[in-house]
Amino acid sequence: MDNIVQMAQSLVYLVEAFVLLFVAKQVYARVFRRVDLKDELYGRNNHAMAVAVGGYFFGICLALGGALSGPSLGWQADLLGIAQYGLLAIVLMVVAGVLCERALLFRFDNRKEVIEDHNMGTAFVEAGMHIANGLIVLAIVLGEGPLWSGVVFWLLAQVVLVVAGLLYEWITPHSIHRELERDNAAVGLAFGGVLVGMGNIVSIAAAGDYAGWIESLKIFGMDVVFGFVALYVIHKLTDMLLAPSVRLGAEQVEEQPNVGAGLIEAFGYVGGSILIVWIF
Repeated sequence: MDNIVQMAQSLVYLVEAFVLLFVAKQVYARVFRRVDLKDELYGRNNHAMAVAVGGYFFGICLALGGALSGPSLGWQADLLGIAQYGLLAIVLMVVAGVLCERALLFRFDNRKEVIEDHNMGTAFVEAGMHIANGLIVLAIVLGEGPLWSGVVFWLLAQVVLVVAGLLYEWITPHSIHRELERDNAAVGLAFGGVLVGMGNIVSIAAAGDYAGWIESLKIFGMDVVFGFVALYVIHKLTDMLLAPSVRLGAEQVEEQPNVGAGLIEAFGYVGGSILIVWIF
């Protein structure tokens, strides 16, 4: 009998999660992108929009995982907690999308690139930003610190992601913006992988239990510095071990960009970050 009750409760939680996904879809379509998703995805076959919104939904699901997988506080409390964290995750995901446009890809209009130009490179970057934030929100919800401190560290994590993006452009021999403007999916895929990998590493710092501002900020700063060093090491190791005698960056900016090279580089960042999180 207890198993039947538990299964029924799980089904209700799942239904609530899908309701939140529906709300997330409406917010994305009506507030963030102001677009008819049905027409874009199935009428115009906009693959770039599919990548961008797919990353957004994936990020929302990751963020919801924190509320869904935590210890039960009772039937009503669980439903309320899932709703609160779900709505907060939607807001944070939209804010992160705006930051992606204004701070990371500030030289052109993301909405135009994704909707009008079907720019896959820009879509991969946007999807990476959403997934990175989903990982960060997941870590914050699973942590034991108060919600308000989690939001503060989420804001700090956004600064870190922007700095990581700027550093990545600095260490690459090509201009990220210029390549994305020519619809370079390979470069966008690699850049999206950087964001996901860095978001995964930063989630370690954001998830720490609140121990006072001075101590918590010191630990956060140390984890972030480690993340930047790890990102650079992963960048080098990916070239040396996963693509020996091949320059992945050069492959990505050929006249016909090698999307496979972008995928391998993205895998290096994401896979490396997963190993780091597991070690910690």
